[in-house]
This record gives sequence, structure tokens and C-alpha cells, in this order.
Amino acid sequence: MRIEEIIFALCLLSIIIKDKHFNENAILLAHKIEIRPNQEQEEYLLGAVGSRRFAYNHLVAYYNEQKKLTKTVSVKLIKELRAKYEWLEDFSTRVIRNCVDDIDKAIKRAWSPQIIIERNRAIDKASTPKQKLKAYNLGMPQFAKKGINESFSIREKEKITIKDRKFKVEKMPFYIKMRNKIRFSGVVKQVTISMQGGKWFASFLIETTDKHEEEQKPRLDSVGVDVGIKELATLSNGVVFPKSQPLKKQLKRLRQLQKKLSRQIRYSNGYKITKAKIAKLHYFVSQKRKAIIHELTDYLVKTFNRVAIEDLNVKGMIKNHKLAKAISDVGFGMFKEILTYKCKLYDVKLVLVDRFFPSSKICSKCGTKKDNLKLSYRVYNCNSCNLVIDRDLNASL
Repeated sequence: MRIEEIIFALCLLSIIIKDKHFNENAILLAHKIEIRPNQEQEEYLLGAVGSRRFAYNHLVAYYNEQKKLTKTVSVKLIKELRAKYEWLEDFSTRVIRNCVDDIDKAIKRAWSPQIIIERNRAIDKASTPKQKLKAYNLGMPQFAKKGINESFSIREKEKITIKDRKFKVEKMPFYIKMRNKIRFSGVVKQVTISMQGGKWFASFLIETTDKHEEEQKPRLDSVGVDVGIKELATLSNGVVFPKSQPLKKQLKRLRQLQKKLSRQIRYSNGYKITKAKIAKLHYFVSQKRKAIIHELTDYLVKTFNRVAIEDLNVKGMIKNHKLAKAISDVGFGMFKEILTYKCKLYDVKLVLVDRFFPSSKICSKCGTKKDNLKLSYRVYNCNSCNLVIDRDLNASL
């Protein structure tokens, strides 16, 4: 997951808590729209993301030196920066003020029980000074790098103005064109402007009470979904959604570009061009992955009243280096996230099955458990009732 998406997700809960006028019947929906800035506007956006990066790195440097940083001290440091550097006045105060919340979340995450356990485990496994240094820094706030996941956020609705297919934020001297209109009606709570694959995007967070009002066909009662590596999803009604393999298809091209990049002079024109090509290729892969997941989730919420999926521990699964690439390519985490919000939007009940429930090993016909079922066995043969069925289909039933 990219840094702007992580920051965007972490803000959802804090906005609900802080907003006294939040409607309990409302839901928060995000709409990411490509924007079309001209050269002057793009220079302004680059300056804004640069100011955010500059302020955030200043706070990270202070934390690394002092080993402690409170919100009060962060606010004081930000005020000192604005007083010292006049060019920061060209942008909304909230662009760099939001760094206070971002660094605070990063520090809290660094000292969360889960990260502490992972850090201690890494320290115990480290055998060289370099490995130990890397282990000690595991999960700690990192410096934001130029050209990587560039973004900034405005989290105050009063500072965001939208007119048809144009928008602007505080201190922005112009409106920027959007490729599409915002598709949800309601109150825009925040906007995150980011650059990805050479393109600019605006992610709007909208508080809305709208439900999906398009005419729907009568839906079936329920369905079980088994997500996997061989196929994206196998449904209990026998429907199979094949997985998209954009990363595998583009892997050869990606390796060629990365090899070329490693041989070029850092920050030369050729280096920048190759780096831009790699970013565009990664963007193509992510869009391909999202497209097939949206197709699957649309089918589920428009066809069934109840959907059951396994509550997978994706973070734990990708630690298996043999399966990490395949799991990341399928996008298990993205599938669960998109399905969750669509179920709420379409009034579909989502059931999360315990991840430790051995659905693949239990016969869907007689209930007999087969303990010696290896991952390489793709067909389930029941010794009790002689059922022969695809492993994934059996798990979904």
C-alpha cells in the first residue's frame, strides 16, 4: 500500500471522532479522480508536495536526534519553519500542519506492540552490524523521498472549494480541472492530492447518506468466496474468477528497466526517464489489478444478500517469500477493503470466517476433515463419501 493511501485511511476514524456534526446514518466514501493541471498548476502542486516533504523530514530528523517528539513540540517546530522560510507562505498552512498528525501516527505505530515484537525478532536474527542497524530501525519513521509517493492533504472541509469539474484548496490561486465529477453527493471532508505514474490525482473523502439507487434485480440469499493464488476467487455456486497476472506479464519488462536504471548515472536525464517508465509500469499493474477486483466485488454485491469470506492475515502470508509475489499480485488486502465498503453501500451483509477454520480440509458434503491435505493437492477426494471436487470450490461451500 502506498504512503498517501495509508495516511488517507488512517484519517477516516479521526475525522469521525473530531466532527461533532457527523451523521450516524452517513458513510464515508472516497473517490479518486485524475486531475489535469497545466504547467503553471503542476509547478504549484510540486511546490506543495515539496513543502510537505520538507516539513515532515524536519520532524523526522528532530525525532531521530531527540528520540522523543510530542504534538506540542511538533506544532512549535512547524511554526518556526513557517517563520524562517517565506516560500512556505505560498501554500495552505494545513499542508505542513498535517505533518504533525502524520508523524504522530508514525511514532505511535513504531511503538505499537506488533511492531515491537517484529523489531525484537529481527534484532535477535541479525548477525552483522548492518543487519542489526536495519533491525533497530524497523518500523521507525522514515524520511520522505523526493519523487516517491508524493502527496499532500487538506483535511478541513472549509478549505476545499468544488465547482462542477474543477476544484481548489486554500491559497491555491486557480481552479484545477478534474477528469470526472465527484460521483457521490454529500459533504467533502478532505482531499489528498498525489502523483502516481506521472499523473496527478485528487482523492476526495465524502460524507454521504446516499445508497446505491440504481434498479437492481432480485438477489440470491448467500454465497461463500474462497480467494486463492491459482484463481482469484472460487464461489460456492461454482463461478470461478480467474486471477489477473499483470505483474507476471510485465515482469520481464520491469526487470529490464530496473537493470538499466542500476547502470545509469544517478539523477541524470536518462536516469529520470527510466525511473518515470518504471513508475508508469507499476501504475499500469495496479490499475489492472483494481479492475478485476472491482468486477468481482460488483458481481458479489449485486447478486447476493450475504457474502462470506475468510478473514485472511495478508501481512502474515506475505512473509512466506515463495508466495509473497503471487499474493501481492492477486491483491487479497485490496479485495477485502473494496468488498467491505461496497457491502455497506449496497446493504449486503459481509461475514468474515475465522482464518483458522480449515475450510479446505473439511468435506463440503459429509463434514469429514482431511488432515493430510497438502497445498499442492488441487483436487479434494473425500475418503468417507467419495466426493471428488476442486479444492477451492470445496472451501467456498
